[in-house]
Amino acid sequence: MRRVAEPQTARVPARDSQPHATAGLPAIPSGFRHRLHGAAHALSRQPHLQAIRDGVVGALPLILLGSAFLLLWQPPWPGLSRFLPPQPTLRAGYLACAGLVSIYACAATALSLARRREADLAASVTTALAVFLIAQKTALLQGGGNALALSTLGAAGLFPAFAAAIFAVEVIHFFAQRRWGIRLSGGAPDVVVRSFAALLPATVCVILVWLVVHVLGVDLVGGISALFRPLVHGGDSLAAVLLVVLIDSALWLVGVHGLSVLAAVRPLWLSALAENMAAVSSGHAPPHVFTQEFFVWFTWQGGSGATLALALLLLFAKSKQLRLVGRAGIVPAIFNINEPLIFGTPVVMNGKLAPPFVLAPVIMVTLSWAAMHFGVVRPPYIEVVWTLPAPIGAYLSSGGDGRAVVLQMLNLGIALALWWPFLRRYDRALLDQERGTP
Repeated sequence: MRRVAEPQTARVPARDSQPHATAGLPAIPSGFRHRLHGAAHALSRQPHLQAIRDGVVGALPLILLGSAFLLLWQPPWPGLSRFLPPQPTLRAGYLACAGLVSIYACAATALSLARRREADLAASVTTALAVFLIAQKTALLQGGGNALALSTLGAAGLFPAFAAAIFAVEVIHFFAQRRWGIRLSGGAPDVVVRSFAALLPATVCVILVWLVVHVLGVDLVGGISALFRPLVHGGDSLAAVLLVVLIDSALWLVGVHGLSVLAAVRPLWLSALAENMAAVSSGHAPPHVFTQEFFVWFTWQGGSGATLALALLLLFAKSKQLRLVGRAGIVPAIFNINEPLIFGTPVVMNGKLAPPFVLAPVIMVTLSWAAMHFGVVRPPYIEVVWTLPAPIGAYLSSGGDGRAVVLQMLNLGIALALWWPFLRRYDRALLDQERGTP
């Protein structure tokens, strides 16, 4: 899809070989493109957003494993349960992985930010986890004793986990810059020196959060979660999903990697997916449409712009150039990697292919949103590897809903119908050029 580096074999043909490539696309000043590239680069390099992105990515392996446990716990065909381990053991595996996703995301975010701030890694991670856990409200058990609520350690605690990681690392970095802390001398082991240096900032972090939550009675976890909840729920609207695909397509058309900007949305996607998993594990329907799986399997088939359809059509092109691009790009497109197509056709800065690159995802995301919003197709709630072929990914991510595959095939047909007339006209122009026809 868009999560790999640009292949070196896929190059944009020289402008003199495609004199009319940008026909129909308004001229974009080079200064504006440079500023857009610069803004996208600055956003993608913002340290806190980078750390949160790394926290999301760091938690994905355990989300994948938790998804596998959930799929086995509640298999698509109930008869399979006879051949699987007992349901309580599968539930335990799910809860230990996806059910504690906030803890793993907190540790991964703190580790990433600590590396960028050149702070002590071990102290940063342990302090962040301590801050996150001390911010939790405890509940009384029937038999006596206290316990932490599992819900706020899972999907509901993701944004508080990110906040705890950033707070802890920034405090440790602040103290280290000013050389505040307990400093040992006399040849003490380095690990002991670092531990004592981190003692003061770690104490400040934990005590401050403890005072706010347990003495003053402020629910930090609930407050931070409530602050971001409108974003998670707002993402389920048709306007939000349309905005995502329009931004992605528009950025690619001017040569800017879409996910360099949309990476800021990943925490919302992960939160929605984790809440979907939690709902299904409790016997309820998935409440959210706004997940990365929704876009990958039902909108961005083959990558941004629904370019799996483009790859299939290129195989039948008459132009030698387009046939070569199609042969080189079809296998990557099946596995959702589309850079060879985007830069080899090219789609970037190509006015003749811009309309289907924008319209196909818009129509597909609208149809998919309506199908899931009105309960025709079950929204994705299983995290699967994004390089799976589209039908397999759609089927597994929806928990074995056959209607998801039907919807995906319908979307592919729509994309083929939209791409075909534009590509046919572009193919004829290139064929005339190859033949030397004026």
